[in-house]
Amino acid sequence: MALRLPGLERIRDRALQRRRHARAKAWIRNGRVPGAGGYSSARWCAIERALAAPGAQAFGHDDAGLDERVVEYPWALQQLRSRRDAGAPILDAGSVLNHPRLLAYCRKERLGPISLVTLHFEGSAEVSDDVRYEFADLRHLPYRDGWFSSVLCLSTLEHVGMDNRIYGDHAHSSDSPRTETARAMEELRRVTRPGGALLVSVPFGTRDDRGWFRIFDAEDVRHLTDCRGWRTDRTSIYRATAQGWRECSAEAAESAGYNERRRDVQAGSCTAPEWVSAAEAVALLELTAVG
Repeated sequence: MALRLPGLERIRDRALQRRRHARAKAWIRNGRVPGAGGYSSARWCAIERALAAPGAQAFGHDDAGLDERVVEYPWALQQLRSRRDAGAPILDAGSVLNHPRLLAYCRKERLGPISLVTLHFEGSAEVSDDVRYEFADLRHLPYRDGWFSSVLCLSTLEHVGMDNRIYGDHAHSSDSPRTETARAMEELRRVTRPGGALLVSVPFGTRDDRGWFRIFDAEDVRHLTDCRGWRTDRTSIYRATAQGWRECSAEAAESAGYNERRRDVQAGSCTAPEWVSAAEAVALLELTAVG
């Protein structure tokens, strides 16, 4: 059995952190090119910096060239923290928290226990006494009625009813993804207790069907917020600029596009400026379960 030496582990962690910060600084010096060397390090440094500033509202303000996660994660975790109810179960519908850094943050803030649900195995699973990792479709969840106090669903609903083969699912895409998304919203309502929160993010801008996901416009977002059983408390729109992410009106982001990575699809589709990493705009929805 390997001997664990906490002091050596802390030294190793600090060394890894220094290397990550060095890579992030190099990425910034080299022009903040999306996907270039040091990009991942810069993104995680930005997320951790935002999480360390609990009162911040200008999510992603200084993070030009980084994708929408620098907005979504700080926003969602800040919302969960503000609703903190020790011991109350949380559902991560889409498994976006399946990262050691994020789960460590949740433990530090006493958020959880957490159930992470996704379609198929993602290649790694951060499972522990307070984290469950399960497989299911959002339209058919394996949980009892009203079980969760809060539900997180980041960058996931845009894939419901679409071609999800890149995620290991071989079910046929639907002729009406909007209808399938409404089914997912109904199922999320079923497993959320009355008064519980649902935090949703989706790519926003010019409506577009990319086959494996879709971009929501203002009408699509209204269709989400009009789903039965939910009250919309707030809708926020953030758009990427050459200086960083900025909150704006829906009208100011209605022309936003999306730049796909070529390793995700056979032929990448880019409809946003070259300094945009993925979604050019994102809609953040805060809803409460009613009825």
